[in-house]
Amino acid sequence: MPSMERWIRVGSLALLSVSAGYAHAQATPTATAGLQLSAFGAASGVYTGVGLGKNLSITAGVDATFRPLFGIFPTLEVRGTYPVNRGDIDGQKNVLGGIALGKHIGRIQPYGDFLIGRGEIDFITPYPNPTDTIAYSQTASTVLSPGAGLNYFVSNHFALKADFQFEHYESPVTTSGAVYAKAFSLGIDYRLPLSGLRRQRHW
Repeated sequence: MPSMERWIRVGSLALLSVSAGYAHAQATPTATAGLQLSAFGAASGVYTGVGLGKNLSITAGVDATFRPLFGIFPTLEVRGTYPVNRGDIDGQKNVLGGIALGKHIGRIQPYGDFLIGRGEIDFITPYPNPTDTIAYSQTASTVLSPGAGLNYFVSNHFALKADFQFEHYESPVTTSGAVYAKAFSLGIDYRLPLSGLRRQRHW
């Protein structure tokens, strides 16, 4: 199984490749608004969905936002979450990528997203399955993660970020074989200034 570090590298390279291709295609006099790259970092509180498990985590990611379609800004995103405090039950980490759709309303940009990737659940002590026949120290699976959030722009390059993700893991430690985590994040988003592209104001 590929390591989490490999998933980070693959996801980042894929996003950068798509972004570079789009930027090249848009580098024409008729382009009214080019590609916008951004990076964000956040502190995350995660309810892990295993017992009363909680994590204090860090989340970081990169976005590539394209020209709006009917006032909606499509964005490709890659992000990763890592627990700095795993609490008493389990620690969850993941690398996710997908698409977000946002709209600018003055200084506020609400968005919704759907992400998919890989995740691991590491148990502080081996955690039994529902029949108490096997105990697991770690499980790994695909993660499906719909979410929503908003960015509040305090300048043309910096925004405050509030984000929520609902994360579906597969794990044999529950009767249903699924673990549903909830991640709440607060952080800062930085829009990179790109030479050769018209800078967009967000209000």
